[in-house]
Amino acid sequence: MLLSELAKYLGAELIPPRETDGAWDLDVRGVEPIATARPGSVTFIASEDFAQFLGTTAASAVIVGKPRPEVRGAQLVHKNPYWAFARTAQVFYPPKKELPGRAPTAHIDPAAEIDATATVYPFAYISAGAKLGPRVVVYPGVFIGERVVIAEDTVVKANAVIEADVQIGKRVLIHAGTVIGADGFGFAPGAEGHAKIPQIGGVIVNDDVEIGALSTVDRGALEHTVVGRGTKMDDHTHLAHGTSTGEHCIMCAYAALAGSAHLGNWVVIGGHTGVTNKVRLADRVQVGACSGVTKDLDEEGVYIGFPAQPAGEWRRQIARARRFTSLEDRIKALEATIAALTKANEAP
Repeated sequence: MLLSELAKYLGAELIPPRETDGAWDLDVRGVEPIATARPGSVTFIASEDFAQFLGTTAASAVIVGKPRPEVRGAQLVHKNPYWAFARTAQVFYPPKKELPGRAPTAHIDPAAEIDATATVYPFAYISAGAKLGPRVVVYPGVFIGERVVIAEDTVVKANAVIEADVQIGKRVLIHAGTVIGADGFGFAPGAEGHAKIPQIGGVIVNDDVEIGALSTVDRGALEHTVVGRGTKMDDHTHLAHGTSTGEHCIMCAYAALAGSAHLGNWVVIGGHTGVTNKVRLADRVQVGACSGVTKDLDEEGVYIGFPAQPAGEWRRQIARARRFTSLEDRIKALEATIAALTKANEAP
């Protein structure tokens, strides 16, 4: 692909190399890290941590946020270089194209509806009433329950489980081992034990969602659990019954929402972070890793800690806590001085 074609595709400004000898609109063939990139590749810089490599990288082109005079090769200037790099990588490494068909060893109930362009791998199990749309791909060992609807261009990786009455939108990617539509954790305690609350809601996964490996999205007790359009969930994430996310949310590994919690649009939840039940987060809230959200966060901003609080307040508390040790040492020294003076004054 020519650099000029890539620039047009990205909507980026193309700056020629510092030194040109005739034609310089090179054909590029892939993407590589800035420190080890070779001629013919495209690299990027989205953080000043890697600025030291700008003058030495052998890449034919560097995607940058602003023109950088130290770059020897061509520059693709884009306001969001990380996004532009992702789009470039998609050009050179597109998703695998599957051949449509149904493996003889797959179990497909006669009452299921499978589009002719869908791909069903060996040992998949598709239940009665399930509907698979155009170009859906179901990998080996997948279980699809009754009345599940999967829209076009969605991919379900190996050994994932999609329980009954789940609706999945277009261009969704569900990674291996994930379970969607398991019973929510609902029990009513009583003198004779914990009575299970039937989980009769479903799950709705909207378009362009990605759910990482070994994640879980539980069905609602009464209402549906909803994953908003464009949301991306890392491996080992969990949505409890009746939760919902807005559009384009990010949940990092081991993040979890308790029952009926709600995320607004463009919310980011850091790894190992928990959001307690019925809590609501406003649009564009960001919660740092290992935090605990115990109350509504009504304003856009960055929060961290347990309980989660505005990042500035949390940092001030940590700074004060770190001063406690020195303050304790000073108090002990003062006490020792006072004790010595008292003893001296009491001497005959």
